[in-house]
Amino acid sequence: MLVLERYNADDYDLYSQLVFNEQTMNMNMGRVFNVEEASMFFQLILSCNAEHNDYGFYKVYSSYNNEREYIGMGALTLNDDYNAVEIEYMLLPQYWNKGYGTELVNLLLQKAKQMHKCVDIIAITDPMNTFSKRILERAGFELVKQYINDDGELAELYRLARASNKLQPTM
Repeated sequence: MLVLERYNADDYDLYSQLVFNEQTMNMNMGRVFNVEEASMFFQLILSCNAEHNDYGFYKVYSSYNNEREYIGMGALTLNDDYNAVEIEYMLLPQYWNKGYGTELVNLLLQKAKQMHKCVDIIAITDPMNTFSKRILERAGFELVKQYINDDGELAELYRLARASNKLQPTM
């Protein structure tokens, strides 16, 4: 079972396990953060969590037999470009290919669907991250487009499949 808890100011050491892990960051951002970027992003996480009750960034724990183990991060954020809720997730490499990604995406989807203003749910992934793409597709996401992100890297936008409301940028 997975447990989500919002990040707080005391959680930098847990967060740093992700953003300084080469495998995790190469799969998610294409590179490891430097110390300044890590600090700036952590402040963004704290700011988002302070500003929003429904949305935010969560520590992810595996919880079995009354023992908890930190395994990564999950997030629900507002993506203004697509007027949608974006799910995000990163797991430490030792927890890959064990079903945690699937369980985490489903847990984040449950939370997102409970939000009263949630119209569209999206996820963005690296086209080379075949495991993440498979997790998203199994959860009901469809590939909308490939594009070049702000860092100049190729990315893929997925949207939770629905019969109506085609996802369009609001640019």
